[in-house]
Amino acid sequence: MQPNLITGIGLITAAGVGCEENYGNFTARNPGICTVTRFELPTAKVKTNFAGLIKALPNESLPDELLPILNEDDLAQDYVKAAVYVTAESIKDARLADRPASDPRRTGLIVASSLGNFLNVSELVKDYFMKELYKITSLIHGMNSYLPSRLGSMFGVAGPCYFVSSSCTSALNATLQADTLIKSGVVDRVLVCAVDVCLETGTFHLWNKIRVLSHRNDSPHTACRPYCKTRDGIVVSEAAGCFVIEKASDASGHGHAMIKGIGMANGASDFLKPSPELLEAAIREALATSQTPSEKIDFIAGSASGSPHCDHFESEAICRVFGERATKIPVFPYKSFLGSTFGTQAISEGALAIRSMNKNLVPAPFNIFEPDERVKANVYYNSSDYAGYEINNMLFINYGFAGNHMAMVLGKCGK
Repeated sequence: MQPNLITGIGLITAAGVGCEENYGNFTARNPGICTVTRFELPTAKVKTNFAGLIKALPNESLPDELLPILNEDDLAQDYVKAAVYVTAESIKDARLADRPASDPRRTGLIVASSLGNFLNVSELVKDYFMKELYKITSLIHGMNSYLPSRLGSMFGVAGPCYFVSSSCTSALNATLQADTLIKSGVVDRVLVCAVDVCLETGTFHLWNKIRVLSHRNDSPHTACRPYCKTRDGIVVSEAAGCFVIEKASDASGHGHAMIKGIGMANGASDFLKPSPELLEAAIREALATSQTPSEKIDFIAGSASGSPHCDHFESEAICRVFGERATKIPVFPYKSFLGSTFGTQAISEGALAIRSMNKNLVPAPFNIFEPDERVKANVYYNSSDYAGYEINNMLFINYGFAGNHMAMVLGKCGK
């Protein structure tokens, strides 16, 4: 069976709105992580005052033909607008035209998110308890089932439409389900929309309280330091992204990447730390299901977040799988640029990683100031050593809180 293809990509992060702006700022190394001004900070209670926040989306940023369909409540929420934007961008990029509408039951849509529409629920609670206001529409918008249903009706999707949440692996979990739905013959294509626009005073304060955030308030753009000995915590960031995933026979010769195989292993003794053994199992399963020998992997998109307690475990798993080649395959963590984008990571980071693969560009290490002796994988490379290097197969690693460990092998189309 031929691998399914990623044929369309849409993207919004703190670094930009749309794929091209994100790609440009990644090349220019402008991450968009900065001091929080969008919401009030309880400064006496928080040690961290920065994050990666998406910019407010004006209504005119959305496609003209969709504006009349969106109601007042939709337009009041960047969670909804971001999802609409990236879905529309990915459909245009995939050159889908009217295919979903012409055969709606052969198209599915999955929304992936770590926290869902938390901002709406937060406002609903505050309005109810502090202002004695109550709107039934607010409750409906807060339901995780709302967005996939709404997007499905807007974009003419009548196949499976549902919501997936598994912490930071939500988007990769949804990608696995989309890949499975297509291979099983249920649908011909799936839109996988990941969105986590979820930071406000309460959530940000809670992230501070669990003591996992970086405290580098004087230098937000260098605060996320995966694999670096001086790393002191993660940087939380918002994002939205969408993949159009299609059968190769339906892709009209257009594709960004082949989904060759996905692996997963769940369970961990520590809620906040990955298990090297389970991460190794997920990587081995991805290689096995993709029928890609480890020696054919040319590049690794690492999942390391800058946590002083986690990143070396990923290196340990990579070394177990790849042996001596672990010191030769370049490993780049896209969180060093984006921060930790909650449940969108497989798409927000994946979009940049796919770009790197298709351009045969090994990005220069970002925010690594001092090597950690516990990290043995090839993360401290010189990008100039990879001039003329070809990336045909890439391993994408993704893990998150609560014991979710996943990995995906992506291949260059036509290779």
